[in-house]
Amino acid sequence: GGGGGAGAVGADVPSTSNGGDGGAGLANSITGSSVTYAGGGGGGDDDSSGTGGAGGAGGGGTGGNLSSNGGDGTNGLGGGAGAAGNQGTSGDGGNGVIILRMTTAVYDTTTSHTGGSATADGSDTWIKWLVDGTFVT
Repeated sequence: GGGGGAGAVGADVPSTSNGGDGGAGLANSITGSSVTYAGGGGGGDDDSSGTGGAGGAGGGGTGGNLSSNGGDGTNGLGGGAGAAGNQGTSGDGGNGVIILRMTTAVYDTTTSHTGGSATADGSDTWIKWLVDGTFVT
């Protein structure tokens, strides 16, 4: 079966030779555009003629079949790892993201941040870190 995502369970497909699809993640519009995060990883398949399950929306990795590896989850989306068949290796989960949003009036040139990117849309500014960083006011 596929791994559960933040918004839906993974698919269980016990009567087929394919892996189950990962569950969908959840959409969030904190940056002004809708982005789906935390999709579940696809299930692996132990049959060489079958296929691994698809990764769930939100960066879930694809499952492998008997001898292929599972796919990695997408970095920055926090997607789950794709599982492998019994002769492969499962993928790695994707790194998450931290997004700090504030009014532009609060964010000024004395605000210091490292490791992240700042974006402004006029009334709001947000800083997005994919792996690590700091924020000092």
